[in-house]
Amino acid sequence: MKGKKDNRQKPDTASPPREEAVILADLAALCASPGFAHAIAYFCYRDNLIRFQSEVTTDDLLRLHTGEQLTRTEISTLIGLLSRQPIDYTLLSLAVTQGYIDKARALLHELHRALPSVWFKDFTPEKAKAGFDPFSAGAAMREPIFYGGDSAYNFQYREFAGKKYLDDKPWIEANKGFDIETAIQVSEAL
Repeated sequence: MKGKKDNRQKPDTASPPREEAVILADLAALCASPGFAHAIAYFCYRDNLIRFQSEVTTDDLLRLHTGEQLTRTEISTLIGLLSRQPIDYTLLSLAVTQGYIDKARALLHELHRALPSVWFKDFTPEKAKAGFDPFSAGAAMREPIFYGGDSAYNFQYREFAGKKYLDDKPWIEANKGFDIETAIQVSEAL
């Protein structure tokens, strides 16, 4: 598992994706498998732990953003599906656990491909020319919401801006002509 390349079978992109409900049913069945909790534990460890020597570096953080990691929403979905029944903590062989990991990743990849398919189902060049907005339907927003990054409440951006940009203060003043404290005051005034 450690250092293993992504060798999962990718779905055929030429064929239409399976229905989301079918993919989720397969994922739910996988999550109910004996010992699947260990696959989730692996994802949590691999995709959320920042490993470093004596000091955290940019490279240490970049390892969490290679595109191979599951999103928090995906991990939460696995945990939610796991918790639908009594959790079986059976410790299985590494090969079985690796099979769970590979299958979960393949199903999540397939789900990611199926969610935006509603955007394009009835989308044609003629509709695009006529001004059709594929994001005008709620179903089209499900994929961006599910896979969107973690966010913050509006007030948190203002409250943490001073700390977040403290080390950038000289650059902001030299290149943008203002300081972060002034920007915070303007934001609060607005």
